[in-house]
Order: sequence, then C-alpha cells, then structure tokens
Amino acid sequence: MFKNYFKIAYRTLLKNKFYSAINILGLSLGMAASILIVIFIVDELSYDNFHPQSELIYRVNMQGKMNGNEFNMALSPAPVAQALKDEVPEVADAIKLGAFRTTPIRYEEKAFTEPMMLVSEPNFFDFFGFELLQGDAKTALVGPDKIVLTESVARKYFGDADPIGQLIFRGSDKKLTTVSGVVADPPHNSHLTFDMILSGDSWEYMKDLQWSSNNLYTYYRIHPGSDPTKVKVALDSFIQKYFGPEIEKYLGITLEAFVAQGNQFGYHTMPMSEIHLHSELSDELKPSGSIQYLYVFGAIAAFIIVIACINFMNLSTARASNRAKEVGVRKSVGAGKGRLIGQFISESMVYSFASGFFALGLILLALHPFNSLSGKDLGLEIFLNPFVLPGYLIFIVAIGLLAGSYPAFYLTSFSPVSVLKGKIRSGVKRSKFRNGLVVFQFIISISLIISSMVVYKQLRYMQEMDLGFEKENVLKLLHTRALGTNAEAFKQELLSNSGFVSASFANALPPNIDWNSVFRTSDTEQDFLCNINFVDHDQLETMKYELVQGRFFSREFPSDTGAILVNESAFKQMGWTKLDGTQRLGGFWNVNSEPVERTVIGVLRDFNFESLKSSVRPLIMTLGSISNQEMAIRFGPGELKPKLDFLEATWRKHSDGAPFEYSFVDQNFEALFIAEQKMGNIILIFTILAIGIACLGLLGLAAYTTEQRSKEISIRKTLGASMAHLVTILSKDFTILVLVAFVIAGPLAYYFMTNYWLVNFAYRVEVDMLLILLAGLLSIVISWLTVSYQSFKTAANNPVDYLKNE
Repeated sequence: MFKNYFKIAYRTLLKNKFYSAINILGLSLGMAASILIVIFIVDELSYDNFHPQSELIYRVNMQGKMNGNEFNMALSPAPVAQALKDEVPEVADAIKLGAFRTTPIRYEEKAFTEPMMLVSEPNFFDFFGFELLQGDAKTALVGPDKIVLTESVARKYFGDADPIGQLIFRGSDKKLTTVSGVVADPPHNSHLTFDMILSGDSWEYMKDLQWSSNNLYTYYRIHPGSDPTKVKVALDSFIQKYFGPEIEKYLGITLEAFVAQGNQFGYHTMPMSEIHLHSELSDELKPSGSIQYLYVFGAIAAFIIVIACINFMNLSTARASNRAKEVGVRKSVGAGKGRLIGQFISESMVYSFASGFFALGLILLALHPFNSLSGKDLGLEIFLNPFVLPGYLIFIVAIGLLAGSYPAFYLTSFSPVSVLKGKIRSGVKRSKFRNGLVVFQFIISISLIISSMVVYKQLRYMQEMDLGFEKENVLKLLHTRALGTNAEAFKQELLSNSGFVSASFANALPPNIDWNSVFRTSDTEQDFLCNINFVDHDQLETMKYELVQGRFFSREFPSDTGAILVNESAFKQMGWTKLDGTQRLGGFWNVNSEPVERTVIGVLRDFNFESLKSSVRPLIMTLGSISNQEMAIRFGPGELKPKLDFLEATWRKHSDGAPFEYSFVDQNFEALFIAEQKMGNIILIFTILAIGIACLGLLGLAAYTTEQRSKEISIRKTLGASMAHLVTILSKDFTILVLVAFVIAGPLAYYFMTNYWLVNFAYRVEVDMLLILLAGLLSIVISWLTVSYQSFKTAANNPVDYLKNE
C-alpha cells in the first residue's frame, strides 16, 4: 500500500513539473534558512557549558547609583573571593581574575601585542575546564612572573620548540617572565577569552584589601544542593561589614549617610551560563550576545518555514479542482477517507524529503557566508552530533505533516456526487482560508522589511551622529609608555612631518574612557561618580573637543598640574551654572593616598566617550604623564600609507623594540555596535529570503489562477480589452491581499521595533510613517512584479489557442 502511495506521489510530482519545482524550491530554502538559524541559536546557548559543574558556578557583579548615575559592572573588589571562601559555607571554591587588554610581548626579535592577558590565582585550572597541554596545573600559576600561553600564541613565538622555561618580556616596562605552561585555545563558546594567563603574584593589586576599589572578576562555585540565595545574603552583609568602614575612612561619612544622599551600592550574582546572553554589564571580558536577538532569530526561522509550508498548502488547495475527479472516482469505488489522506500525506512527504535533501546542499554552500555574516565559526562537525541527523529527519517529517495535513483533509472532504457532477470547480477558485494564508505570509515579510529598514536607519544614525568632537582622521597609538623618556622627542619628530596635524598623550581615548572614581565639591559633602581622563596640553587641539567656558591646560601656567576641566554633564550635576574660578573638586588623583582638591579652569561641551547606547556621563579631565598609555594623532589629508610608514619608522627609532600597534578612533566607535550590525545583516538576508519564498508562492498561485481564467482572458481580449487592463484584472486580487497585509504589518512592526529594540539606545531614530509607507510600497511592487509577469504572459497569448476547442 505505502509503495503504491509513493509511486503515485512520484508520478504526480513529475506530471506537474512547474508547481513541483516551486514547492521543492520554497521548502528547500525555508528548511535551509531555518536550520542555519537553529544551528546559530544552539551555538549561542552552548556558551560555558564545557566547564565541569558549570551549573554551580556564579560571578559576582557590582551595581549602584550615585547622583542619578547608575553603574552596573562585571567587576568586584579584590578581597571578595577570599571572604566568600572563608565566611560562606555554601561556597566550595572561589577565584579572582584580572584582565589586561593589548599587552606587548617580546621574545628575541619577535614582538607582538596580545589582545587579552588574564591574571589569575593558582587554582585556575581546578576551577575552570580549560585544558592545560603542557605544565603542571597546580604550580603553573604559583609565584611571581609566571605565564601560561595559549597553544596558538606559543606557536607564534616559539614555533615547534618547547616553550616551557623560556623567558619573554611582557608589558611596556619589559618585565622578564617565565613560560610555565601551554593551555589549549579557549573554545569560541566561552565568555572567558584570553591569549595568556599571568600568575596573580605578578600583580600587586591582586593582593589589595580595599573593598571600595573594583577592578577584578570574581567567580565562585557552590556545593551541589546548596541554596544560591544564601550567598547573595552574605554578599549583602559584606557591604555593611567591609565597605561601610572604608566609606567612612575615605569620604568622612557613614554608610547610612552615603545612602541617605540617594546613593546605592551592592553586589549581585549571575550564573556563568547566563553571562553571554543575559549580561548587559560594562567591562565584560568579551562582547556579550543577546537573548532578545535569539528570540528574534528563532521567530524568523519559524516564520520562514511557515511561509514555505503555506506555499505548499496554497498551491495544493488551489489546484484542488485538478484532483477533485480523482478523489471522486476513488471514493466511488470504495476508497476510505483515511487511505486518501494517507495518499496526499505521502505526496507531501515526497516533497519534504526531496526538499530536505536539497536543503542539506544549500546549508553546506551557505555555511561559510553565514559565518562571515554572523561572526561565528560554525563547521561541518555540527552534523557529527548523534542528535543532529535524527533531529533533522524528525524535522523533515514534521514539515511534511505540517505542509500536507490541510491539503489532505481539504481534498478528501469533497463529496463524490458533487465532484462527478462538476459542481466542485466553482468552489475552488477562491478560498478565504487560502487568501488568509497569503496575507499572513506578507504580514511576516513586510514586518521584516520594516525591521530591516529601522535597523539600517539606526546604525547609520549612530555612525553619522555628532559625537561632540571630530572622530575622523584620528589614529590611536598604543603602548606609548614604552617610549619612556623618549616620549617628547618622539612627539616632536612626528610633528616635524607635515602629514601630521597634532598629537597628544592620554591614558585612554574615546570610546574607551572607562576609569572612574568618587569626587566631592569643596562647598558640599555630596559625592559624585565621574569618569576621569589623564591627558596632556594638546588634547583639545588633537581631538577637537569644544570648550564652552574657561580655558584648556596651558604650558604658560605651571599651576595647571593642580587644575582640571569638566564636561557639561559634570558641571550641571554639581549644581554650577557659571565658571568663576572658585569651583574645586576633591578626590583621588593617583597622587598619594590622601584626597586632593583641584581647581576647575574650564568646561567642555559634552562628547561621547563610551558606548552610544548610554547618554554622556560626568567626566573630569586632568594632566597626566607625558608618555602615558596611548597617543591620539591627527593626520592631514592625502594618502595614508606614507604617513603610517613614517609613524612606524619613528616609533621603531624611539620605542626600543616595542610592537607597533594602532587603531582608528572612528573605527573603534563602529566596533561598539558590531552586534547590531550582525543582527541587521542577518535580518536583511533572511528578509530577502522570506520575501523570495512568499513570492514563489504568489508566482505559483498566479500561474494557476491565470491558467484557470485563460478562456475568460481570451474572450475579453477578443472583445478589445487592452493588455494593461487584462494584467490589472489578473493582478488586482493579489495586490489587495498585500495591501491588507501591509495595514496589519505596519503598526505591528512599529510597536515591536519601538518598544523592544530601539529602547536599548540612548540615541535613537524615530520609526516614521514615511519609512513604513516605503516598506509597504516596496512589498506591493515586488508582489505586483511577481504576479504581473505571469499575468502578462497569459494576456499576451493568442486567444485562438484557448477558444478553438469551444
């Protein structure tokens, strides 16, 4: 029986090649797209699952608010890890980690900048699941100046030679360090990413006892079966026990008074498995993903496969009259409804398995471009998973059942008497259900079009918005501390080249000015949390910041070493309106252990120095060391390469072999919203795909509709109807369906993009009516072109070919 079902299904497929091709192509594209998205989602959900007992590992984060400025960071104080181990019975183990970005490393003549160096306590390899390939896990990070390299970094410096025991120079101060181990490269699905791990005894801050200084990452693992909420209770008690006395010591007020000012400070915990998708904290070791984006992509995958299934349903039910007599005859000779349903479901399965086969090929072809699009590194090994192929077969069967169920029940519902009397034809030309499916398809497609346009508009707005300074033509030179006493000579020689306009040393440049501290005005006891930037006298000219009051630092005023500038946000928040020379701020300036007051000599126009997702926060600018950490270099017009060659040669001359590393400030800002760019690209590609699949369905329906109305068209043409009139008649019904879809999709897309995506940005565009109308017009034009092609083809035929048999 089943053999006969599939034989008939195969013959039907070959008999109707055009409609079969549309069905298979639509299902193949839908399956391939949805499977790619599912692979992406599964990979995102797999982050940090490779660690032993990963479900028991948590991280301590810091949150608070000062004068209305909220801060939520992935950082915590140095002493918290030991306190958790000593005072909280539920905690089995804890570890603290430091992180240094862009660390210069040199071995013999090889010098590179490594993007991420962790600093860890000795229990790193006991706590986490990273594989140590060489060295002793228990001693590799014991003692000062010991370092473990990843496999790829070790190969870069030492080739095939044994790296254990080799000496390298690290940092701008060229600290001699011993290689004590080699660890496997961190898997891509780890939020902890690193190129090397330095022993904790190498950095004094790891031994710091201050609870008011937050610069480390703290993880802890609880005992199986322990209540994680008890750890949170213990952390809350640490605020009163340890943080309170330091507030009183350094700020001169009690914790209660600190809170009474409207300030907040506390710790919260986050399971390690949630960090990648649920963290919206600053100072993450690696850019986080977003659970919201997974919901969006999951919905897109579901919508695309539903659109493909709708195409199959629509074409099957639209062509019901062609199968009606077959059903009538079969029922008349005794075929039961169950067997007929089995027959049509079998046909659907043939289409589904054929589509599944072609979809595999499409996935293999699209995997590399999809990786480039999404920033992933997904490979064919995904198909080696023992659950993948069985899951794929179940998916194919489910699609076959979903796509074939309604046509099967619809076709087998015909009355044999009505069919054989020819009454069924008049009932299949139009179907409210079928029209509803077409409308649903285009609601999805138009919503995706609007969403893509909004994402593009928002990204372009952030790229072109006024940041408060000129970010173009500014190069950020790293590791300038390596210049030492040669810093000023390097700067002057650089500026002797007419290709460079100005240069200025700083501890950080936008968008990475992220160091902050607590400050207090001289006339109040109110505390303010401000970011701080250490610069030299040429920072204003180089970065093109705008001065709105007062003056900038000048070499003519030696007393400027005790002066500061603030931005408008800081000036306003501190209650000042006009600069009069009496405003002073006290705080810790890395001068000594006591707070020092400095005079405000100028006010800068607010400029964006962090992520564009947040508004501008209070900022203080003060003079720093000459070599500092980085250098802003503004270059003039003309070809860039000669300037870079001169810059590198000058650097080599003065930096004593330090690696030459640089970036561009405008590109650094663009990198802040790389996740949004990836999301926009993915949505755009799958929007085009969804529209294409929907239009395939329209093409099939239009072909069948024009085929059914061919004699009507021939008569109209014989009576003098114009080509334009005939095309309009054939296209009108489909255009109306798309218009209905647009009326529903416009408000729907507006609501979701406004309330669930744009709300994440402090600076955002409006979803205006023009954009929605443009999306609607685009969808109507696309659908009209799809339908009108088939309509024009039918209307252009010779009417004699259709009327000669009448």
